[in-house]
Amino acid sequence: MRRILPILALLIFISGCGVNQNTNNSNTESNTTSSSTPSQDSSKMTYQDNHLVAAKQALSSGDYAKAIEEATASIKDNPNSSEAYSVRGFAMALHGDTAKGLADTKKAYDLDPNNVANYYNMAMVYKLQGQLNDSKQWFEKVLEKDPSNTWSVYGIATIYADQGDDTKALDWLEKAININPSVKAVAAEQDHFERFHNNMRFKTLVGL
Repeated sequence: MRRILPILALLIFISGCGVNQNTNNSNTESNTTSSSTPSQDSSKMTYQDNHLVAAKQALSSGDYAKAIEEATASIKDNPNSSEAYSVRGFAMALHGDTAKGLADTKKAYDLDPNNVANYYNMAMVYKLQGQLNDSKQWFEKVLEKDPSNTWSVYGIATIYADQGDDTKALDWLEKAININPSVKAVAAEQDHFERFHNNMRFKTLVGL
């Protein structure tokens, strides 16, 4: 599992916390608007955005302590930032404190139940805790909104693999590969699928 986390963290930064590129575009547009709109608080809003951007960058590069620090600064400026709580929660979980990570992602959900990016982060935090059924439920919530979210589909595949349901694991892996062929290389190196390396269907799917 360790090998995939830097990739997923990078996707979170690129995709606005783990959802598709359309979300990233809307986030970028929102940030540009908030930082360029003339108002009395425009400099403060830009400052808040900078902390959040820095938190995402740190998360994507694997500097979880820095991500936590920057997300905390963002929360201090904007206590109702669902995105900042979500980023900090995932960073905390990756840094080893899954309990605090889960508390933050739940807080993010309370602040904005429609933040689909946070569904993904919650799924990952539950996965890090070993609560696989809860993790799968949140991946499924992502897919209700974004059926082509590659890494949520792949996440479900890994959960079935870890639970010993080989047929469903390979079914979901195939779905993920059909969405994004780059999944092949990831699955071929993942501990989740190590025991599948002699499985003919797996070998065909990933090109071993």
